[in-house]
Amino acid sequence: MAPNDDANRIYSATYSNVPVFEFNVEGNHVMRRRADDWINATHILKVADFDKPARTRILEREVQKGVHEKVQGGYGKYQGTWVPLHDGRVLAERNGVLNKLRPIFDYVPGDRSPPQAPKHTTAASNKPKAPKAAPIRRAPKPKPVPIRRQMSEDQYENISAQLNDDETPDNSTVASEFMMDEDDMLQRSHFSGRKRKRVADVGDQQLSILEQQHVMYADELLDYFMLSSSDAPLLNITPPVPPENFQVNRTIDDQGHTALHWGAAMGDIEVVKDLLRRNANPEARNVRGETPLIRAVLFTNNHEKQTMPKLVHLLSGTIKLFDRYGGTIFHHAAWTTSSHAKSKCARYYIDVLLNKLSEICPSQEFGDFLNIQDKQGDTALHIVARHNSRKCIRTFQGHGVAGDIYNNANETAEQIIYKQRTQRSERFPLHSSSPIQTDSQPNGLDLAPTTRIAPYQTQAARSISSSFGPLISERSTHLAQTMESEMLEKSHDLEEANRLLSTVETERHQIRHALYDLINRSDTEAVLAPSQSAEFATLEAELESLLEQSQHATLHALVRAEEDRAPPSAVAAFSPDEELKEKLATAHALAGQQAVRRQLTREVVLAQASAGMSEKGKDYTRLIASAMGVAEEEVEGFVPDILEELELRRMEDGRVGSPGCA
Repeated sequence: MAPNDDANRIYSATYSNVPVFEFNVEGNHVMRRRADDWINATHILKVADFDKPARTRILEREVQKGVHEKVQGGYGKYQGTWVPLHDGRVLAERNGVLNKLRPIFDYVPGDRSPPQAPKHTTAASNKPKAPKAAPIRRAPKPKPVPIRRQMSEDQYENISAQLNDDETPDNSTVASEFMMDEDDMLQRSHFSGRKRKRVADVGDQQLSILEQQHVMYADELLDYFMLSSSDAPLLNITPPVPPENFQVNRTIDDQGHTALHWGAAMGDIEVVKDLLRRNANPEARNVRGETPLIRAVLFTNNHEKQTMPKLVHLLSGTIKLFDRYGGTIFHHAAWTTSSHAKSKCARYYIDVLLNKLSEICPSQEFGDFLNIQDKQGDTALHIVARHNSRKCIRTFQGHGVAGDIYNNANETAEQIIYKQRTQRSERFPLHSSSPIQTDSQPNGLDLAPTTRIAPYQTQAARSISSSFGPLISERSTHLAQTMESEMLEKSHDLEEANRLLSTVETERHQIRHALYDLINRSDTEAVLAPSQSAEFATLEAELESLLEQSQHATLHALVRAEEDRAPPSAVAAFSPDEELKEKLATAHALAGQQAVRRQLTREVVLAQASAGMSEKGKDYTRLIASAMGVAEEEVEGFVPDILEELELRRMEDGRVGSPGCA
């Protein structure tokens, strides 16, 4: 290996007092322990460009079934699953990255140690820190734009604020100016890539057994949540069992999240219930002061699983709590509307929360809570208005949220809504809808007549002529645009109303049929029940009589056959006393068998009485299946529809045949 070949250079480093060889491949650090030549399998899978869930599946299914060592805690990049060098080579070859990693696999240590890794020459705590400058003052903006925290691969790997291991923008955490101050953002921009921090930063001192158990359980729980978001039905994953004396309210990552934060954000109701049974604190806060319920509205998991009503019921006592920036749960739900893909999810969350809040709050307190302002002076209505989420705007307005409250930028929600409508109208002008432009020029702006008018003699007339026409044109254009915008919104509202009407009509139709069925059943059951019971008893008695007669004839023929086969001397072989005893024993045996036969006959009668579908019923099933062109086993699923259609026709025939019908 040439000394100047930086691409294939092996470095030395020490993490948690463990010396390693380190090799950098396309920004991924692959480590090999110097003491035993074991290599980090997790790093190999990173080089193979597998995401976190895929790496975890491969480690569980392939690597951890053999000889391995799983390291948790300590310096972030040292963590992972370690395997012998030969097993690591097989894993690299299987995933197509052996050629990239040959330098670390083929490296033979010599007398001299490789150079120190450039990025880790000094400890992270000794890195020079940039001087803390005064906060940059930005010009006030009429529309604060929400800030999305972008996550590097290391941050994503360390599961800092991301709670569902999904790199798509739809599932990224939406932050805002009231959620994160500038100093916090600066610290995050220099995030060092450390994994979940230990309970106490005590250097390389060994953790206590209880702390080790807590760290291991936290890692297993995080792995469970990440896997359950994708392949839980395939892998049949169950949540890990907490260790004894588990501190349920202890944080499990460096963002201050507890296990309940994770369970709520992932929409795992069973885990949430289990944690609450273990006295988990539903009011626990992360570093930004967010409760588990607030954390849940930032992700789509509860919307995808439709578990939000259950979660809100379990955590209803925390609905009215704030984060450290003065934001309520409605502020957080409103901020997610900055992503168009999450607008439907946000509306679902807001509807569920509003319904629950109306149940637990008096009307005055309900309205006051919805009008709460965060540290930027924004209400939830300000935020959805800024994001132009019209459905959420209508939802808040329908529940009485005030639109005339000023924020710190001296804006009301109504002004923001009006500004959004104006901007939309300017982007999409529709002049042809204005009824006052029939005599205008093709550009829709000039209302002057096509014939020339004689010039006015006086200055006053010329002044009015020159200024009044453009003013009328401007006002009429603005009026037309406003009318067009409002008519489009009214049309959309009308479509929503029609959809709701259609749903109500369908439900009313179903209720009417159910009521008709109940009325008919109540009228006929009283009459039919006695007669049907009597007929059933008669048929049951006839069946028993027929079976008795059939068996009597069969037994009589068998007795006759036995008598014919018996030799004449068989009776004379016994003395009178012995003959009587033999007959008595035979009579007792015969009586017992007769009783058994009658009991079995009765059981046969009862079984046939409740046997269900006869051959004729099966013939009907085959006939319906042939007529409808479906399989016989699918006919049962169509029976309710067929019955409903027959009842509807019977109702219609009854109306046609009734007196007074035209």
